[in-house]
Amino acid sequence: MPLFWSMLRRDLLLVVAYNTAVGLFLTAVTPYPLALNLIYCHCIGSGIYFAVRGPRLLRGQSRVEWTDGLIGIPLGAMAGFALATWIEGLTLAEVLQAHPDAALISAATALIFGVLAVWHFHDESRMLEAQAEARTERLQRVEQEAVAARMELALLQAQIEPHFLFNTLSNVVGLIDTDSAAARKMLLDLTALLRTSLARTRKPIVTLAEEIELLRAYLGIMAVRMGERLDWRIDADDDVLDAQLPPLLVQPLVENAIRHGLEPKTEAGRLIVRCRRQGDTLDVEVVDNGCGFSASVSDGMGLANVRRRLAATCGNEGWLSLTANPGGGVTARLQLPFRDHEPAPADR
Repeated sequence: MPLFWSMLRRDLLLVVAYNTAVGLFLTAVTPYPLALNLIYCHCIGSGIYFAVRGPRLLRGQSRVEWTDGLIGIPLGAMAGFALATWIEGLTLAEVLQAHPDAALISAATALIFGVLAVWHFHDESRMLEAQAEARTERLQRVEQEAVAARMELALLQAQIEPHFLFNTLSNVVGLIDTDSAAARKMLLDLTALLRTSLARTRKPIVTLAEEIELLRAYLGIMAVRMGERLDWRIDADDDVLDAQLPPLLVQPLVENAIRHGLEPKTEAGRLIVRCRRQGDTLDVEVVDNGCGFSASVSDGMGLANVRRRLAATCGNEGWLSLTANPGGGVTARLQLPFRDHEPAPADR
């Protein structure tokens, strides 16, 4: 029924305009007055429309076939002619006796109107079906792209280099006898890191606060491994902690800064993570005073994954840039749309 009313409203103006045009034409070529021609044209034209189009709309169908016209044109024309005659206060016999050519004119008008109407609605229905098929294909393509993007994200999230885990466990073994407190702290940070990482990789979106929790566990481990050679700090405004972003997006930047910038240095190094909101943008900077640019930094797997995940989740709205610091080291800057975290009912 909704389809019936929506298409009826759309067709009504077209039918009225066409009936009026036919009435004006008949007034110009026949001796009958305009009012009479308009009454007959509107009744006959509307009768043909409802006879041809009505049954399809009531069944929730939009397509009109030529077989509908073979039945609907004569039925609608006769019903419309009878209605117009009744409106004029006459009988069919009186009209045929007084105006013998009226039936012929009405039949010719009905045939022309009916054929044009069936052709119009048949062609229109084919166009609507083609548009619907195109929309369906676009939706299917978008769904397929979304599935592919989710699979790619899951794959990229799983690409965590195992060397970090092995090196950390080796450090723990080496510290057990020499510094048991440091070994215990490293094991606790490793446990927190693994627990947080596994939980985050199962979620398509996390908050910045959760990402920072992961960074603190990772940097805690690296601080034990590197000792005084690593000085780190995380500066994040309170208004950005609920910002949403893909998981494990910032950690590769921190890992690159340490692995390629700070670990190769013999002297002490510094790493700062800054998180700010710039209008509708979340701005995350990872700044180090390490060795600076190298081929491994610019072309590494970690940064390539970050760029691919940004493209998959943010499109052109997210980007990553690397710039050299004047005093040495690199600043990795991540920018993506700022979206607030809306807690689920269970979280409230």
